Amino acid sequence: MAVTDERRARLAANLNKLRAYHEIQNEMGRVVAAVNFGQPDKVLARFALGRPDVSVEWADEGVFIGPEAVTTIVRETIGRERAPGEMVDLQLTTPMIEVADDQRSAEALWWCPGAGTLVEGTDEPEAIWLWGTLAADFVPDGGTWKIWHLHYFRYIKCHYDRGWTDDTSLINRPNVPMHPLAEPTTHHNPYSPLSIRDGLPAAPRPHRTYEGIGWMLNRDKTH
Repeated sequence: MAVTDERRARLAANLNKLRAYHEIQNEMGRVVAAVNFGQPDKVLARFALGRPDVSVEWADEGVFIGPEAVTTIVRETIGRERAPGEMVDLQLTTPMIEVADDQRSAEALWWCPGAGTLVEGTDEPEAIWLWGTLAADFVPDGGTWKIWHLHYFRYIKCHYDRGWTDDTSLINRPNVPMHPLAEPTTHHNPYSPLSIRDGLPAAPRPHRTYEGIGWMLNRDKTH
């Protein structure tokens, strides 16, 4: 079979997309490791902070848009001093990464189970479950892939000894921004024993070029 220019181009594109898949997977792994160990500079180094619409949406805490807002919330949360015994341990599973055919962006999704320990004042440390999903848009930036938009869909945050059917404090939180730099949350639907689980965020699908952040909330399951 003759090796045509079209075939060479298709092979090169597939290899580039495969390389991008592995790089994006590693980059998000480094982000979560930095979150777990309270290293805000290493988290921020993996965001495309040169883009004015870079953003982070964290559960029902609000949407942080722009380099200043993203930098501020990362430093205030991940960079704060932790008490002895305090712990955050998030994991990444089931990577679903679709690099656009034009290779100028990528959509990615991970299930994100975890656990933690809360330490407040002189009280005994409290073990908690932390479960959610991480959805992100990535873009090539400075020779590597960086996060453009990140949305953490929190599904469960509850006390270990009570479990998610008894500790339903998440569903009683006010759905308002919890920081002066935040805009209202676009989607927050934690587990409730009184409702049917929502199938969001959506898994990314093959696509030609970037079509906006709305894929994360796509309820069309027909294709």
